[in-house]
Amino acid sequence: MRRWFMAAVIAAGCAGLNAATAVAFGGWQGPTVSVGGAVTTPTTYSTPQLGTLPQTTFTVTRHVWWRTQTLTDQGVPLEDLVNDAAPVLPSAKNAALRVTVTVAGRFGRSVTLALGELDPSFGNHPAYLALTEDGHSLPAPELVVPGDRFGLRTVTDVSRITVAVQSPAPTTTSPTATELTIIDGNRTRELTDAQLAALPAETLQVSFEAGTAPQTHTEVGPSLDAVLRAAHLISGLNTWVAGVGDDGYVAVVTPAEQWVGGRPLQISLNEDGTALAEPRLVVDGDLKGGRYVSDLVDLVVGNALQAGGPWWR
Repeated sequence: MRRWFMAAVIAAGCAGLNAATAVAFGGWQGPTVSVGGAVTTPTTYSTPQLGTLPQTTFTVTRHVWWRTQTLTDQGVPLEDLVNDAAPVLPSAKNAALRVTVTVAGRFGRSVTLALGELDPSFGNHPAYLALTEDGHSLPAPELVVPGDRFGLRTVTDVSRITVAVQSPAPTTTSPTATELTIIDGNRTRELTDAQLAALPAETLQVSFEAGTAPQTHTEVGPSLDAVLRAAHLISGLNTWVAGVGDDGYVAVVTPAEQWVGGRPLQISLNEDGTALAEPRLVVDGDLKGGRYVSDLVDLVVGNALQAGGPWWR
């Protein structure tokens, strides 16, 4: 009897303590997600606060062993969270296309996306912080990219979103440049026109809007992956590549857009049957041509998790 009485007293005390704690701290809010980095308004959201933001319902197909499974998720567009935090942008044309977004989970996993890929006016390949799955609340927000071919860019238990802005200056402004410079931290590699032409080429039929006018072109040249490999670079899920034109125009892509998202990325050497004076970064699948970088002189490569960029072999 005495043991039962003491247990009841302890339980009641704990219940009172928990209730007092909930009152003092506004109740249990669950996991939080911070949005920071190169932003004007860094913000931290509790899970209930994320739930009050405009939600999008979408389906995602996942491969589970020998079968596929289609689920209905609901969550907040990642692009909305980034734009609400107001990235600090330079005064430049299409400056938002310089933004990278790294989403990290509590267990160390992270992926980096280009804001231009998410933008409905450009890549139109959205990502979400999912809060529910088939009507059931998830234990914590989960990054989901429903248009990807595979779930490699899924991040569970998201805790942090870090925004960065890439603004490298061109290494040359010569209209007669005969090489493409690949820069990885303090390492530089130059590929001549002949070396680029010797790489395996692919042909892409691309369509996009330039201003309000639709354009369609046939582009021929090596894939971005092939060019990075030729420069002895290995790409990962946190690798980003800034294409820099000789006029200082910059747009960012991520190699994962191609091998996970299914969007071809190319360094075109020939357009509509005519050799280009300088290479062109081509992003097949974008609605507008903002991430097409003409008169390309540099590829600046970085990794959100490593100050020196991807591994150099």
